[in-house]
Amino acid sequence: PPAGRGPAGMAAQVLHGGGAGANSANRWFDKTLQLVVGQDGTCGAVYDPAVIDGAVVAEMLDHAL
Repeated sequence: PPAGRGPAGMAAQVLHGGGAGANSANRWFDKTLQLVVGQDGTCGAVYDPAVIDGAVVAEMLDHAL
């Protein structure tokens, strides 16, 4: 499981869901963009960058924040 609510734990939750015994089943690693929102308030975006759409996703996330 992730290392608590510290920065490392939140990053692990957003990136891979904490492993096979936790939330990894709801991560789609073949998709370009995933928005992750956890019950505990952890949120983030997992993005597989491509040069052509990097600016669009950055603008969208900036607007959301």
